[in-house]
Amino acid sequence: MKTTEILQAWKTILAGRAPSLSIEITKECPLSCPGCYAYGSEHLGGGTILRQVSDYKGTELVGRFMRLVDEHRPLHVSIVGGEPLVRFRELNEILPQLDKRRIRTHVVTSAVREIPREWRQFRQVKVIVSVDGLAPEHDERRKPATYARI
Repeated sequence: MKTTEILQAWKTILAGRAPSLSIEITKECPLSCPGCYAYGSEHLGGGTILRQVSDYKGTELVGRFMRLVDEHRPLHVSIVGGEPLVRFRELNEILPQLDKRRIRTHVVTSAVREIPREWRQFRQVKVIVSVDGLAPEHDERRKPATYARI
């Protein structure tokens, strides 16, 4: 990270804005992992669980997502889920907009679906694949087993 980026982050914080957003883009996930925290009572806080939250799709999701970004003007966005790649069509619209705005973006995934190659063109976007150790440990925690696929 460049010094100018660090100074920009501090300027953002001192102005009362959150420099980072973590957005649950969907509550859907094709896996049924026994240790998944996403559906636990503590994950979202405030007594709300992920299954109770509305799950938007299509242009409504893209619009709501970008309105949040416009409202908070973060320097960094983490896109999580459920499984974000379930909404790959919407991400194909969202990621170019975030990249154009020079917002550092992480898409955190279990890589249950192929990661679109065209996302490589985005300089500000990184895909983070969640791996739970070597094959035996990972496949014990992921249902169905996914290590060989990723």
